[in-house]
Amino acid sequence: MTPVDAHVLRFGHFEIHPADRQLRLRGSGPAALGSRAFDLLLVLAESRDRVVGKHELLDRVWPGLVVEENNLQVHISALRKLLGPTSIATIPGRGYRLTVAEAEADAPANAETSPASQPTAAAPASVPAVEAALSNLPTHRPTLHGRDHDLAALQTLLAKHRLVTVTGAGGIGKTRLAQAAALQALPLFRDGVWWLELAPLNEPALVLASVARTLGVPPAAAATAAELAARVAERRLLLVLDNCEHLVEPMAALVQALLHGAPAIRVLATSQEPLKLTQEQLLRLGTLTVPTDDLRAVTEAPAGGDALTLFEARAHAAQPSFALHAGNLAVALEVCRRLDGIPLAIELAAARLPLLGLEGLRQRLHDRFRVLTSGARLAPPRQQTLLAALAWSHGLLRQDEQRVWRRLGVFQGSFGLDAAQQVAADVGQDGWEVLDHLGTLVDKSLVMAEPGDVPRYRLLESARAFALAQLQAAGEQRDTARRHAQAMAAQFQAAGQRRWTESPHALATALLDDLDNLRAALSWASDAAGDGSGDPALWVALASASGWFWPLASLTGEGLRACRAAFTALSPHTPPADEANLLLAYAQLAHLDDAAEELAALHRAAELFLSLGDRQKACLALSVRAQKLAWQYNREASTQALQDAQALWSPDWPPTLQEALLQAETYTHEASGQPERGQPLMEQLVVLMRRHGDARQLNRALAELAENLMIQGKAADAITVRRELAQHWGDSPGSDAAMNLANLAASLAWEGLNDEALAIARSALPALRRIDRLKTHLDHLALIASQDGRPTAAAQTLGCADAYVAGTGFGREPSEQHARDRVMARLRQALGDAELQHLLAAGAALTVDEAAQLALRG
Repeated sequence: MTPVDAHVLRFGHFEIHPADRQLRLRGSGPAALGSRAFDLLLVLAESRDRVVGKHELLDRVWPGLVVEENNLQVHISALRKLLGPTSIATIPGRGYRLTVAEAEADAPANAETSPASQPTAAAPASVPAVEAALSNLPTHRPTLHGRDHDLAALQTLLAKHRLVTVTGAGGIGKTRLAQAAALQALPLFRDGVWWLELAPLNEPALVLASVARTLGVPPAAAATAAELAARVAERRLLLVLDNCEHLVEPMAALVQALLHGAPAIRVLATSQEPLKLTQEQLLRLGTLTVPTDDLRAVTEAPAGGDALTLFEARAHAAQPSFALHAGNLAVALEVCRRLDGIPLAIELAAARLPLLGLEGLRQRLHDRFRVLTSGARLAPPRQQTLLAALAWSHGLLRQDEQRVWRRLGVFQGSFGLDAAQQVAADVGQDGWEVLDHLGTLVDKSLVMAEPGDVPRYRLLESARAFALAQLQAAGEQRDTARRHAQAMAAQFQAAGQRRWTESPHALATALLDDLDNLRAALSWASDAAGDGSGDPALWVALASASGWFWPLASLTGEGLRACRAAFTALSPHTPPADEANLLLAYAQLAHLDDAAEELAALHRAAELFLSLGDRQKACLALSVRAQKLAWQYNREASTQALQDAQALWSPDWPPTLQEALLQAETYTHEASGQPERGQPLMEQLVVLMRRHGDARQLNRALAELAENLMIQGKAADAITVRRELAQHWGDSPGSDAAMNLANLAASLAWEGLNDEALAIARSALPALRRIDRLKTHLDHLALIASQDGRPTAAAQTLGCADAYVAGTGFGREPSEQHARDRVMARLRQALGDAELQHLLAAGAALTVDEAAQLALRG
């Protein structure tokens, strides 16, 4: 071959002297290089601004000769050994390109072990940009929403590790994140970044050939993974394997061979489950964040919700006139939240806006698999509808894994391991087998594992909807719902039995994660759907097992309704223990609402417990009955019930069981006009609870002591105790904190500190509404209004309180009666008798909330 030009070509530490046909290392003599290899290098050096095709190289280096392509590869390999393994890039299907830069004047000839040649998190200035020809990636980076942190984390992992797998649920954005990371990594890999989409491959046998073609290796020359690794052993490249989940085992074997036999190759994989190789580093991709319910916060910082940002962008693309504003923000938030922040679901939803409108979209999300069907025409089939995406994931599971997944769909929100075993296992099946399948589902990103000391799991809502559809198709819905209800009953019953020796508040707090599951189980067992699929016996069992939980969860009203509704399921076949526990739970939740019903329930519960030999529960039922009889001011009956309870009491019982007994005795003294006799009992209760070590129960005991002090007329002392309690509870929204604030307001009003009383009563109002205890504080609110110089409001509030008390069959507790007496004395001075009676009658027609608003100046 005759050189076109006789000038000296310089690159790296080398010089090509065409006239002398020599390759020289600067400062040294000629390098040993064959004639054909020299001609090949000269052609590449003269054409360094482009990729030189194989046919052109063969024609120029072996003009007029028929030469096997293998000769070209042999000489290229020889040049790489001399110049460095990344000196010549292979462009699959196109040819070769010299990539050693002229700027690398100080780089060593063999750069394989040079630290500067290793990929780093950011491209150093000395590394030249590699053209798109060194890649089959798209030329433009995909738009990412809310993935900046994930992208940075992925870049860091790629810089430090040779195998990184991005895992996550279908449609969560793994492919786009990998594309963005791969494009940013282009300058760091001299032999390019190569992408292989695996979803179309259904046969493991096709994997090796597909990877070989992607890397420019003839499949015939790479019959095994080891041979392929040997053919690319000297290349420094990044191989991106997208959607490995259906080929995990063959891909794991191939990747292992590449990592072992090609030390400069790095692999980035996306998959719904890990490859489970020793060198693998995982980046688990979560859903996009959905903004808070605080619309003001979202309006002030609209970029705070990545899901909302994506929704707005895709909605605007589908319907250019669309824009988020104060009027539609709440609906858009609900859509994003119900779609769990999954990018694919959000994009499919936004595409439906021109047809349905935003409100129409929200209303139809219950049928999401029919609504979310307008995917991009060029997207893979599995991403064109939400149903297709989930069906793809479902199809990757074995039959036993599919069975566990669809049964887990019955859970509302998160669930624990024990409940999963009870719900998903077949009769006689080993529970550990279910846990193994659960672990597989977590690995495959079909079930989300929540962080925490105690493992909990959940299905995203779209995955749950798919699982429930599969459950119905399998004809397992009724049986699975029954097992779910049984699991909830067992869970709440077991915790309820432990509440006497452990912290009941801690137990209730731990069960809050299963609140939605409890509600769903009660709904199914009661046949709320009206399809005849309920179970009356299980309904009673659920209501009785959970009765203790509701007040500790500050959901007294909801619990009361649940227990009262379950009365309709009682029958002669109801197990006595379930009936007794249900009656006791109802009576404890009801607060002086219906004397006849509550006292009858407690009488029946005590009889049942005694027949069952359960002396502790019988003592508790009698103690609560004595308390309620005290507020009927039925001293004889109250004393009798108290004595019956005391006769059952045993000193070796847990101290928490003595709480109801001491309260019953105190209330009896207070109702008989001797509240001072109750103070030592309440002080004893404080000592017991302090010894028990439960801070919440201790605070409740202190609150009872404060109430006794108030009844004695020691309002200042009561205020001191209640202020301390307010500091302990802080901003807690619980029922104990709310009741303490309401009683603190009452004590302050009694002492004439009306402005502070009014402010505190207002702050407690929402919580009192929620726990349905506002009605018991109307007398104190009337006192505040009276001392505020608003006799009309005070009289109407008092009239509402009178009407409520008259309908209960109970009398007022002493503190309420004292407040009413003081208000009436003031009103008689401020108003004429006729006007007062008129206002009391008007107040009787008000709702409790209307009266409270009136008393607190709206």
